[in-house]
Amino acid sequence: MGVGKDGRAAVRGNWKRAVIAGCLIAAPAAQAATLLEPRLRLTAEERFDNDIRLGGAGTNGQFMTKLSPRLGLDVKNEQLTLESFYATDLLARHGSGKTTVDHRAGVGFRDVLSRRLRLDASARVFRVTDPTSLPRDGLARSTAPTFYAQTKVGLTARATERLDVRGNYMFEATRIIEAGRVAGYAHTPSVELWYRTTRRLSLGAEYRYQGFLYDRDYSQAHGASAALRYRLTRPTTLTLRGGPVRYLPSDATRGGWLPRVALELVREGERSDFGFAVGHDLVGASGFSGAVWADYASVMGAHRFTQKLSAFGAASFFRNGTAPNLNYTEWRNTTNVSQGYAVGGGVEYRLSRKLALQGAFDRIAQVGAADVAGAGDLTRNVFALRLVMTAW
Repeated sequence: MGVGKDGRAAVRGNWKRAVIAGCLIAAPAAQAATLLEPRLRLTAEERFDNDIRLGGAGTNGQFMTKLSPRLGLDVKNEQLTLESFYATDLLARHGSGKTTVDHRAGVGFRDVLSRRLRLDASARVFRVTDPTSLPRDGLARSTAPTFYAQTKVGLTARATERLDVRGNYMFEATRIIEAGRVAGYAHTPSVELWYRTTRRLSLGAEYRYQGFLYDRDYSQAHGASAALRYRLTRPTTLTLRGGPVRYLPSDATRGGWLPRVALELVREGERSDFGFAVGHDLVGASGFSGAVWADYASVMGAHRFTQKLSAFGAASFFRNGTAPNLNYTEWRNTTNVSQGYAVGGGVEYRLSRKLALQGAFDRIAQVGAADVAGAGDLTRNVFALRLVMTAW
């Protein structure tokens, strides 16, 4: 699977979340009250989609109706914040009569264990017939349904007033649901040090281990990097990271070094959100191979013009190939190197506190698909009109 920074789903998912009243649960006097917030949202969408993988008639496409109910429960108190959801996507194609059902679920929490210790974790599971809808980097390289799971755990300790120590673990699993495919896994534990030199500037160092398993072949990598985080303004933060990575496959003759470079710029304001990311890294759990090198770049943003009118948009590019750096300099090689892009945007108008209307356009294109034969033309254009109803 290609790797970029496709943030379209994140922009839509985080934009204009409704504030829902909950109920207070009585607690002992020594403890803070716990707030429970049940959530129910229904999205009804009519779209025109010319993607052949979804049952369109060649490049002519067809009209489709998509219904997406989403049920969630949030739990909050002074110490703990927990968010959970389950959603299903029912997609009915008017031209072919074909109907598919996708499933999505996730949970995330943050627990302040003490004044110096914080635990955070998240888990997400997806079973989708449209691989491009997955909230992971890059574009799909198959027309088959896909199972994807991701888990993250982090523990942050404040060693001194200026020094934070953080341990991380991330697990990913991907299975392309078609004959002859097996699941791919990636295990990524790491440890970070962050030192606050000033109120705006923090300097960091990280050691990262990566383990990649695909079709009984296990490879691994060790990486060390230095990092810099600088707060340009109160809502805007710049993060730079870079260092070497040593890739060690089961076949020692294919091992080697590659650089890890990343730049991220994030702004979270009252009316405008903006994000930009670009980098080069080693990644896995694609469902097609163990590990691949990856170039990626993305930009995303959202702006609220008035209380009722807002707009959002995103664009991303990816490029990858066989690790550690095979065919890296061959930009016109579309046999061994996968590359592609995605662009999209839309507007939202709130009809009421519980009802919003969205119009959106997305284009997805891929140039080459390494390791995938006969995948066909994966270019895709989607025009969509959505009605989003937030019950509570």
